[in-house]
Amino acid sequence: MDQGLLREIAAEYLVPLFSGSTLEEQAENSSAQAQLVALLPGATSIAFKADRNDDYRLILTRPQPFATAKQTIVPEIDVVRAFVKSLEPMIPSLRVTSLKHDLLSTFSRRIVAKAMSSIEEREDTLLLGIDQLTKWASRKYEGSPIAAAIGFRRHPPQDSSVPLLSDISGHDFSAVLSNGYDTLLAFDFAGRFISHHALSFDDEKYPYCPLRQAPIASWTTKDPGKRRVALCLNRSGEVLVFRDGQLLFARRSGRWRFLTQKPVLTQMGTPQDTKIREAVYETCLGASFARTGACIGIVSSSHAARWQEVVVREEDHVKEGKSVKSRTMARKIKTKKFHQRDRRLRQELVSIDGATVLSHEAEVLAVGAILKITKGSESGGRLAAAKALGELGLGVKVSQDGAITGFRLDREEPAFQIM
Repeated sequence: MDQGLLREIAAEYLVPLFSGSTLEEQAENSSAQAQLVALLPGATSIAFKADRNDDYRLILTRPQPFATAKQTIVPEIDVVRAFVKSLEPMIPSLRVTSLKHDLLSTFSRRIVAKAMSSIEEREDTLLLGIDQLTKWASRKYEGSPIAAAIGFRRHPPQDSSVPLLSDISGHDFSAVLSNGYDTLLAFDFAGRFISHHALSFDDEKYPYCPLRQAPIASWTTKDPGKRRVALCLNRSGEVLVFRDGQLLFARRSGRWRFLTQKPVLTQMGTPQDTKIREAVYETCLGASFARTGACIGIVSSSHAARWQEVVVREEDHVKEGKSVKSRTMARKIKTKKFHQRDRRLRQELVSIDGATVLSHEAEVLAVGAILKITKGSESGGRLAAAKALGELGLGVKVSQDGAITGFRLDREEPAFQIM
């Protein structure tokens, strides 16, 4: 395949999947014996090509390492493989310039479906589900945005009278048969309807998903050893894809994004307790999809005495009790640490305007805090605050559009970027 064409397609449809990634300007030499897709030493670069006989491989790279199969259920390299496999049958037609745009206009969804499917988890059925939710994302039902959820799981063959997803989705009533949060329509992987499910909330599990979709993430874990996939449309028009209790793909602002969860915990750097990191990460994920925004800081043990220099107002200090807010927060939090509190409470804390500041042991130091920012900072308020907190240990910004960015005291560049 022509290198320029592959670079053009990869820049448009592959790079946006991985936050913070770029294509290196220089390709590497390759041979027919080389793998189509390979993780390079250092794990911060993936080499790929579209055809075995291509004499080059493009390099996808980013500052943070790509995950391995031991770190996540779907590593980034599998998504790159899905990109290459989806592209392969299209190569002859892509040489016809007039057809290129038509062929590529819905290309990204094929990558998602292929990355999520196997022989039994049929790609065409997942595509049908994705396409249906995408249609509903641009429509309203009786004046309100549509929220819905569709699940797929293995099921014994059913008789021919069972309605298909394609039959049900062709009727307007199907748009309100599930709510996208705790109810779901289940189908088998051939697209045959199984049942409607009302789902329960489990606060203690499934940290790698937004709070509001935790019941749907939970549903994907109910058949041990058997894969389930759930697709969800929220009222912001975003399509979310779940498997094994985790959010793996999200279609936001017209672009698909891929999320690798556990590597982000490593990239946080502080604190040492993984449970605290998980609580902070899942809270940020919840704020991202609730569109509330957030700013969270964790003060490392070596900077424990400095946080009061950064938090400007004493009335923001929870323990001091010098304001109605601080006394209310102290009573609401009581003696429990941040990661020990109910997820819903944590979500409410970080939605308060200002920064939530934690100690390295997850003690809540300040809520809704105004921070002292370095003069001359060109960043927006929330970004500048996250950078200031990063100088004490870890600072995380969740912007209003849902992007999550983390800063650490030992790095000038962001430690991680999500969506």
